[in-house]
Amino acid sequence: MYYLNKIVGWCVSPMGLLFLGLAFGGLLARVERAAYQRLGRWIVGLTLVLAWILGCGVTTRLVGLPLEGEETELVSAAGGDASRYGASVDAIVLLGGGMGAHEKCGRAEMFSGADRVWMAARVWRNEVEKVGGERNLKIFCSGGGVELSTVPLLVDLGVPREVIVCLPQPRNTEEEAKLIKEILGDAAAETARGTDRVLLVTSAWHMPRAKMLFERAGFEVVPSPCDYEMHMIAEQPIKIGDFFPSAEAMTRNAWAVKEWVARIGYGLLWRWR
Repeated sequence: MYYLNKIVGWCVSPMGLLFLGLAFGGLLARVERAAYQRLGRWIVGLTLVLAWILGCGVTTRLVGLPLEGEETELVSAAGGDASRYGASVDAIVLLGGGMGAHEKCGRAEMFSGADRVWMAARVWRNEVEKVGGERNLKIFCSGGGVELSTVPLLVDLGVPREVIVCLPQPRNTEEEAKLIKEILGDAAAETARGTDRVLLVTSAWHMPRAKMLFERAGFEVVPSPCDYEMHMIAEQPIKIGDFFPSAEAMTRNAWAVKEWVARIGYGLLWRWR
């Protein structure tokens, strides 16, 4: 399933569509029959048009912004309203993707989604305040190099090292949800709720699908989205350059397309099962 997701995701990504469209159209254009040649030229032309559209900044407002929904209001960790998150949770889950590490020299790298780590530390402090200062609430964090990147940043932001549980094994969100469910085990049976409640921290554009996957794994999910990159782009005035392709816009739109395909794919898969 993991490799199928990767293959399908690449095929529908801007770069995958560009490569496949040009390759297939170019092959048809070399066939001796005139009808195939015309079809090949049409495919090449449509591929270039589609690549242009997916590479434009203005497209982010169409394919990216709907993923994030409405922006949620931040709560101050110092004296803020910690009750925003309702009843206490059993754990905080920080999905990876915002941090990395250069393992040869031990340096951490902060990418565009690194504010996930800041948000996780923030909600951890809020949850600790709600239970009278008990500091044993676990934070599960995933991704490669978390020991050299995510963990030091969480510690710098006031989270004790002993409550941080690193999960480098999961390759995607679905695998992470299942692994955390196994780790928590039957702890939910001891609660009145009868199910594990986790506070989920990830980018806003990824939150709906992540929440869906964790709920399917048997969790009650309290979402804490951050990293509203699509909103940041949409709030800027439209410029002439937004109608021309750029590597930055193509990267953002590739994330958005991948997310839409994953949502639709999981929905169809679960319906067929």
